[in-house]
Amino acid sequence: MPDKTEKDQTQVPFGELLRNFVIELIVYGILIAIYFYVALRFLANPLAALFGNNLAAYAVISLGLIVVQAVFLEFVTSLLFDYLGLHRLSSRPGKH
Repeated sequence: MPDKTEKDQTQVPFGELLRNFVIELIVYGILIAIYFYVALRFLANPLAALFGNNLAAYAVISLGLIVVQAVFLEFVTSLLFDYLGLHRLSSRPGKH
């Protein structure tokens, strides 16, 4: 069982978490804007054609794109936060 000193060492001040949260929102916003531009530029016509020709394939590919986007955004922000040494809100104890 962890003692009180270990618990105090893992707690991060609220102001620091708030600052890091704002930084994370900005990073997500920039990455989503870039993804939106790239997707709109290169995928709009092929996806529109697929929507008209094969709705089931369109649905599967669209869901795949959503999952890939989410994983990529999480990976990039995790790398960035680890590189900068910033703490993140996490449901995993001992992780940041």
